[in-house]
Amino acid sequence: MSSKQDSRALRFYSDVLGLEHLHYGIWKHDEELTLSNLKVAQERYQRAIIDLLPPPPARILDVGCGTGELSKALQAIGYEVEGLSPDVNHVASYSEKVGQPFHHCLFEDFEPQHPFDVVIMSESCQYIRLDKLFPVLDAAMTQEAVWIVVDYFVRDGVAGVMSKSGHTYTIFQRAVTKSQLTMDYDRDITEAVLPTLDFAANLVTRGELALSMLRQRINQRSVVLSKIVDLILWLARKELTKLEQSRILIDSDAFKEAKTYRLMRFVRS
Repeated sequence: MSSKQDSRALRFYSDVLGLEHLHYGIWKHDEELTLSNLKVAQERYQRAIIDLLPPPPARILDVGCGTGELSKALQAIGYEVEGLSPDVNHVASYSEKVGQPFHHCLFEDFEPQHPFDVVIMSESCQYIRLDKLFPVLDAAMTQEAVWIVVDYFVRDGVAGVMSKSGHTYTIFQRAVTKSQLTMDYDRDITEAVLPTLDFAANLVTRGELALSMLRQRINQRSVVLSKIVDLILWLARKELTKLEQSRILIDSDAFKEAKTYRLMRFVRS
């Protein structure tokens, strides 16, 4: 999924579903697929990140900070937090929730004015080129700093659309090995994020069913209106085709086969 597609999806999560957090969440086994449980899963995800941090006060850089919900929570418990995002839509929301400083730029272009005790990348590492990531990261971290990565990675041998988002995990591991960082925590949360995809797939299915029922009722009531609807759908055929082709992106079985979702912490070697 491209960053543009991601941006549309995140706006849907926040504006339509009313979600504060813009990530997958961590579900418990057999939790019902409801919007309220998704919100609980997202709070659990945030808690899992906080549990890996050194105690406050510590200076944290939240890379890909989104609307600022994680930064807001960290600030509330005593951390000094700065946000970073290249998305112009995040500037106002972050300022409103958290305040400043906020760095409106790509991480690759970030020039830290001071080092940080913690750098967090929650579903943002995948967008950063590995050859650019580690030099900037090295400049941004104190000698005792930790780097938290929560993201999905592509398994070896995966091709097609499922290989388009996320670094290949073995390539990422090799890049870490060449850096000055060592992993000291690694949790595979792939199974725990899959229900979010199932929840999204259910929404799509219900939407398609509602559209089908609406078209049927229109066909029964007005021939003219039915032809207008058919024309609109024909004009939107390219977008509808793209939507159908992208359905694999919310297929939890396909995701599990192609990706591994990790919660990791790194320290300087």
